[in-house]
Amino acid sequence: MSTRRTRFLLSAATALAALLAAGAAFAGTDPQTQPGDVLDPRTYAPESTPFLIVHATGVQRYACQASGTWLFTDPVATLFDQDGSQNAIGSHYLNVATGRPVWQLQDGSMVEAARKAAAPAGPGNIAALLLERATSAPGDDGDRLAKTSWVQRLNTSGGVAPAGACVPGDRAAVSYATDYVFWKAGGSELD
Repeated sequence: MSTRRTRFLLSAATALAALLAAGAAFAGTDPQTQPGDVLDPRTYAPESTPFLIVHATGVQRYACQASGTWLFTDPVATLFDQDGSQNAIGSHYLNVATGRPVWQLQDGSMVEAARKAAAPAGPGNIAALLLERATSAPGDDGDRLAKTSWVQRLNTSGGVAPAGACVPGDRAAVSYATDYVFWKAGGSELD
């Protein structure tokens, strides 16, 4: 076999391996929803595509009401790269003025969204959600979340209010973990 042909075959094999690795990386964080599912943005906006997937760990906070029942108050979480390096890249919290959740990256970009749909995620786990952008903005150092149209909360673990009655005025912070998938209208691939 000629040297030129060997180089071509090696180059093609390397390119194919890179494409397969990229596909496997995306498949490992696949949102696991399909058009038609209530939690899939393509059900409502067919040209939507995911562009960022992050893992979050934090707490869901609750306050005990006068009735002796727990009421969700707000989330507090740190957002991490999906590359397994545990690099914190942002935060998740509640905009107290609007009552809507916010995701903000270290570049200052943010998105605030409102619930569109929910689905059970198993005993002891907070619901999986689809949220639609209410507002978004670029930050001083970038605009990564400014293009967000939809946010999915998937693969939830924990976060459910404590069981049983509570003493009015008590507060609880329940650990949870989840994946957030950020979608944009149109577009093509993950950043």
